[in-house]
Amino acid sequence: MKRLMSAEWMKVQRLVILLLIGIDLAVVTVLGINSLDNLAYFFPPSWDTLYHHMIEFHALFFYPLYVGIFASLLCRYEHIHGGWKQLLTLPIRRTGIYWSKLGMLMLLMGLTQLCFVLAYLLAGLGAGVPGQLDGRALLVGIVGGWLSILPFAALQLWISLRLSSFASSLILSVSLVIPNIVLTGLHATIGAWFPFTAAYYVMFPRGTALSPRLDVLPFILILAVTSFFYIWGGRRFLLNRAGRI
Repeated sequence: MKRLMSAEWMKVQRLVILLLIGIDLAVVTVLGINSLDNLAYFFPPSWDTLYHHMIEFHALFFYPLYVGIFASLLCRYEHIHGGWKQLLTLPIRRTGIYWSKLGMLMLLMGLTQLCFVLAYLLAGLGAGVPGQLDGRALLVGIVGGWLSILPFAALQLWISLRLSSFASSLILSVSLVIPNIVLTGLHATIGAWFPFTAAYYVMFPRGTALSPRLDVLPFILILAVTSFFYIWGGRRFLLNRAGRI
């Protein structure tokens, strides 16, 4: 598994990944600081307010969108020049191939979260945000958002294993993310069945009038069920049909 993960890391287009993460951070930082100034009458400036402004667009759009893009990039080499046939002739278990790709995808999403935290802290310090930073709430939101993206990562990997066209995967990713604006307004026990909404439910700060309605235990159970289903489906697809991709 370690060698497979190393191979996946070598195939990752790191410059493209970093560029995409940079776009996310630049946009949400600018929006967060501008909202901090323009909406100061409604939301007094604080670390929580800045987090609220920055996380809204990050969790609604960029973070779930990048799941699909990164999954497509991880499968790109196998879809060109007969890459799948070459890979599957090697003495490597197909389950290992699947887990290495899913593991690398989750690592990339974790990197995205770490970069977001860094941008958030730098933006707050640069803007001179008053008050104290709630480190525990930040940790829960960031780590929880990363873990909650697992079912969507498994779904997007399943799709990327099937679709050889990067453009098709990108269009599908965008079409899945756009409904977030509406679906995240639903109670989490309904909205969480759509895996692209889960990160928003977890990352959005609790205890505000705008906080999504979330019951923790049913939410976790939904994530567990959907994660199992999408992982099972993607793994089964690779086991049974990869030779014909």
